[in-house]
Amino acid sequence: MSDFSGKGWLAEIALRYEVKREITRLTEKRHIGPLMVQRPFYPEQGIAHTYLLHPPGGVVGGDNLLINIDVQSQAHALLTTPGATKFYRSAGGVARQVQTLKVAANGFLEWLPQENIFFPEAQVRLETHIHIASTARFIGWEIQCFGRPVLNEWFANGNVKGRLNLYIDEKLTLTESLFVDGLQNRTAIMREFPMLGSLYIYPATDELKSLIQQSIEAFSASYDRVIEYGLTDVDGILVLRLLGSQTEPMMACFAQVWQTVRQHWLGYCPEPPRIWAT
Repeated sequence: MSDFSGKGWLAEIALRYEVKREITRLTEKRHIGPLMVQRPFYPEQGIAHTYLLHPPGGVVGGDNLLINIDVQSQAHALLTTPGATKFYRSAGGVARQVQTLKVAANGFLEWLPQENIFFPEAQVRLETHIHIASTARFIGWEIQCFGRPVLNEWFANGNVKGRLNLYIDEKLTLTESLFVDGLQNRTAIMREFPMLGSLYIYPATDELKSLIQQSIEAFSASYDRVIEYGLTDVDGILVLRLLGSQTEPMMACFAQVWQTVRQHWLGYCPEPPRIWAT
């Protein structure tokens, strides 16, 4: 675990998943501060579903959230959160969230958190580091909401800086940056939409890309341009971008794509985690 000194909460968790007796099990769990998980449960045979909990319900300036997930060879873990992570107005300090996700050879990680909500005047730094073996599978997303559009509250002030690095066999394959500094900068980047979503799928194939494209087109037609999207193949990683104004269609679109990928890879369509409906 990390050393830390400073103001605000330090919340850190490290989870390790391994196959024991033909079932993926949470074999190591260490945490400091208000980040924790309940015991994994198994709505699907052999796949460990885990809810990542942050009881305070919000992050303020000076807080540090450190999340470390390690999925070992042949293991299959799905992680999600019971609700949005809220980054509140800052009195001067910076809130940080650092996520490190590792998937060993022939492992499978599904990283499906609910959205981050950035309140006006929040000061936030985000880092996500994803390390995937070339024979592993990964599907994961990030959804960022700037302000609270349902309340007509916009991200007029504050800033959010983010960085995502994705490694295949420890070779940096994809790197992305996010910098939103108040309403003017957000408008330039996101074309007036308050929400941005990115979904990453590895490994990519032409067949899978085609299936996802068909799924999104059908979804987009039913929602009548509530979202805008783009799908690209970046060196063997499928990247889906969404711009939207409401959480529900963003999550629903990502969930539909997730189900499409699962159907293609494993031969069946899973039910969405029940926690999303509460």
